[in-house]
Amino acid sequence: MLSKAEVKIIASLKLKKNRQETGLFVVEGEKTVEEALLAGWTCDKLLLKEGYQEKLKPVSTLHQQQVLLVSEENMERMTQLSSPSPVLGVFRQQSLPWTWKAGDSNFVLLLDQLRDPGNLGTIIRIADWFGLAGVFCSNESVELWNSKTIQASMGSIFRVPVQYGDAMEFAREAKAGELYATVLGGTDLRAQKPGVGGIVMVGSESFGLSPALQKMAGQQLTIPSFGKAESLNAAVATGIVCAWLRS
Repeated sequence: MLSKAEVKIIASLKLKKNRQETGLFVVEGEKTVEEALLAGWTCDKLLLKEGYQEKLKPVSTLHQQQVLLVSEENMERMTQLSSPSPVLGVFRQQSLPWTWKAGDSNFVLLLDQLRDPGNLGTIIRIADWFGLAGVFCSNESVELWNSKTIQASMGSIFRVPVQYGDAMEFAREAKAGELYATVLGGTDLRAQKPGVGGIVMVGSESFGLSPALQKMAGQQLTIPSFGKAESLNAAVATGIVCAWLRS
């Protein structure tokens, strides 16, 4: 049985400051919770809505501790979604090992001041799909444990290493030829041949990649436009560039 105090604590994780203070975050949805458990992430509490025990038995058997049943009313209080899922997990924040280094025969993404949590989650999923070594976020980028980021990643957040830090310092680790800048007004990426590894830099949704990072890049990539749209969504552009990297 979940106490009123525990319901209040879990509900408070909707706020970034409370996630930072507790080191906890919420995962919702059968598939995403299952991905987290299969990846071995520590689950403090696994909650099932009353009446869903049999349907969600495959998920509950992955959890080593007691599964708690909660009422629909309490699930609505704790959810961070527009409508509550029948399964909710409270997990401990952790960092996956970062193994990539300059000169490696693989790529990482550098996200410069990315502010949209949905874009961050989708980009992590894209990195997972294309087998990239990790995602580096500038300190000004959106928080990793935002519920929209978790949902958009569709479980990839539990497999892809993500680091935060100074974007300029990280970019300096690579040679200019290993730095790829996604910009408007650069060279058509179809006319360039990708290397075997390096850092692909993606800018914020509003302002793009900072001029300082652009200047450091040995290759400035542009996705050619054939219509009248002013720009592409950051995650969409990242997906296209990643497909080019693997071409």
